[in-house]
Amino acid sequence: MLLIDQQQTYAISGKVTDENNHPIPEATVMLKELQKGVATDASGQFQIASLPSGTYTLIISYVGRQSVQQKITLHHANYITSIVLYRKNETLNEITIAGSQNKFSTKRTDYVARLPLKNLENPQVYSVIGKDLMNEQLATDVLSAIQNAPGINSVTESVGSGGVGLNVNLRGFSADIALRNGMATNYVTLTDPINLERLEVIKGPSATLFGSTLTSYGGLINRVTKQPFDTFQGNIGYSFGSNNLSRLTADINTPLNTSKTLLFRVTAAKHNEDSFQDYGYQRNYAITPNLVYHASDKLTLQVETELYHTERPSNFFGISGGVTAKDFNGLRYQFDHSYGSDDLQSAADVFNVFARATYKISEQWTSQTNFSSGNTDNNANYLFLTFLDNSNVRRMPMQITSKFTSQQIQQNFIGNFQTGTLRHKLLIGLDYYHLQTNDRRTRFVLDTVSNSSPDVDINIDAYHTRLGQTAPFTKYQRNTSTYSAYASDVVNLTEALNIMASLRVDYFDNKAEDYTQTAFSPKLGATYEVLKDQLSVFGNYMDGFRNIAPDVSDPANPIDYEPEHATQWEGGIKTDLFQKHVNFTLSYYDITVRNIVRTVPNNDNIGGFNSVQDGTKQSKGLEAELIANPLRGWNIVAGYGYNDSKYTKASEDVQGNRPYSTPKNSINFWTSYKLQTGVLHGLGLGFGGNSVSDAFLDDANTFTIPAYTILHTTIFYEQPSYRVGVKINNLTDEHYWTASYWATPQKTRNVVLNFTYKF
Repeated sequence: MLLIDQQQTYAISGKVTDENNHPIPEATVMLKELQKGVATDASGQFQIASLPSGTYTLIISYVGRQSVQQKITLHHANYITSIVLYRKNETLNEITIAGSQNKFSTKRTDYVARLPLKNLENPQVYSVIGKDLMNEQLATDVLSAIQNAPGINSVTESVGSGGVGLNVNLRGFSADIALRNGMATNYVTLTDPINLERLEVIKGPSATLFGSTLTSYGGLINRVTKQPFDTFQGNIGYSFGSNNLSRLTADINTPLNTSKTLLFRVTAAKHNEDSFQDYGYQRNYAITPNLVYHASDKLTLQVETELYHTERPSNFFGISGGVTAKDFNGLRYQFDHSYGSDDLQSAADVFNVFARATYKISEQWTSQTNFSSGNTDNNANYLFLTFLDNSNVRRMPMQITSKFTSQQIQQNFIGNFQTGTLRHKLLIGLDYYHLQTNDRRTRFVLDTVSNSSPDVDINIDAYHTRLGQTAPFTKYQRNTSTYSAYASDVVNLTEALNIMASLRVDYFDNKAEDYTQTAFSPKLGATYEVLKDQLSVFGNYMDGFRNIAPDVSDPANPIDYEPEHATQWEGGIKTDLFQKHVNFTLSYYDITVRNIVRTVPNNDNIGGFNSVQDGTKQSKGLEAELIANPLRGWNIVAGYGYNDSKYTKASEDVQGNRPYSTPKNSINFWTSYKLQTGVLHGLGLGFGGNSVSDAFLDDANTFTIPAYTILHTTIFYEQPSYRVGVKINNLTDEHYWTASYWATPQKTRNVVLNFTYKF
């Protein structure tokens, strides 16, 4: 029944967009009870004014897209909303209505569970970093963007088999970015954020749905790319600033036929930047064409490619037994010196292909066939810098030329059906993943330099001569295939109670080292919506595993090992309150890794050791995330992570110690406000940063990576056709380090200016 208070009138206003956050003009917005409606304007905006207080049904529709109905109560205030309309032939089975202006709350994803589950009915914890937040922060690399997720820390460019990838610490474990749109990419490969729709940080051991090769026990990071849509639109941007930054970007989308069934989108970036230190530079470019063909109401085909090239320094710091300092602050290191050279660079060429065929078999079943191919050619010239004491540093170059090739074929059947009174969302999948690499590694000690005279260049001709005279210390090949089957069923036992049960079986074949292993990985979870679409409590049990090669040090008596396993118990709450203005997640987790191979004395009186598979490691902690829109135009993203990790059964030298690069506390925070009305409408300010407690550089816990707090601020002016922004990173000029076993100094204070033209 419509309740009306005639003494006061109100207005309903908002914006209608597609799934790519692009405005939909001429959409119909109707109030069912009053049969009163309007059409959206060219920017997707609408307003219905002079409305009495009461409860209404707002209906939004547009040709070719699924309609949305939303209940609205007008009482003491106007109502503002943001609505997403999805294509009718998309495979999404749920409609998400975003809360008014809470533009950073983009929790909808089909990748976390490989099923279309709402955040409140998904028993797994995940964070989503959307392009709106990345654009507002003027993020020019993935490294800075990923630090907006709670619990993420120790973010650094890291070493890996001749490539330079991005490594993070997640719930006490090292993790790479190895997934794109839920499929495999080469894990020691950097990329550009120009084609990112969002980054998904999926927490906990997730081998059940994603396999062991692509995940860590702490979780995984999935890159979701920008997709084509059916209107002509785009933007061109240019950024410049400190360290001779010069960055040109483009994002262009267009339909290729009049029926708008063939859609094309291309993103591109050219990035030049010098180091904040005396030597080193980056020269990167990326281009990512993406083609979608809606062949019929049932069949959609997609092909996406990714080409990326990078040249950058790869300098990594370590310590030796001669160092008496207890942390980096105690070393006599001059932060503006790299000890490297402009000529000593690492280069990588990346060519990735992704293809998908989605076929709607019936109203209840959808088939999804995925293919991914990753190819990376690396020419790495690492420079390992070891402090021999508090002042002197040994320089040891290492060249690794390598090739990474991966292919993945995946077939999913996704069902949404009912048996009796029970609603099922069912996933059945088959997966084949092949990884082949080869590399050639050569290293030598170049010299020792002193902090008193650190500006010592490297003669690149002498370096290559020395390389030619040095035999490689190893040539390594990897050739593995993984055959998998998995199933996951989410059952609505009641309208409020959901139960998830999942299982995976993996057959791992390592041809290079001649062994095979079979592993089973279960996953269980439950959610209960205490308040429908507002508050749920959840719990999960998850499993991860790692294949362990046999010990063949004694060929006559090889030792076979079981796969290493990690199990997680987790519970907490999720909210989506105040008409989606407040999104909050709080969780407690406990991860135990077992079947770790460790060494023990064999008591043979000659100092020998044996390997036994009974080691354990525990990681437990608390995570909280808040995404809020307290007032129109004011947005907040904040997170806190507490992690307590230790070796509970290990070799004597690390027993009871904390694993390296695992700080206990990490905080991320960002808030911004944009004027919504008046002469300065579109002017905004942003402020935030990260704070991370200290950690150890080594498992022996003898050397500390100091705690740090970095702050950033931005001012911007945004209009429908352009955007201008300025950002200061590391406002207080903090000198800080991050590490993944080897440490790297991070950027000092720098300024980025950006202009983007939108059409």
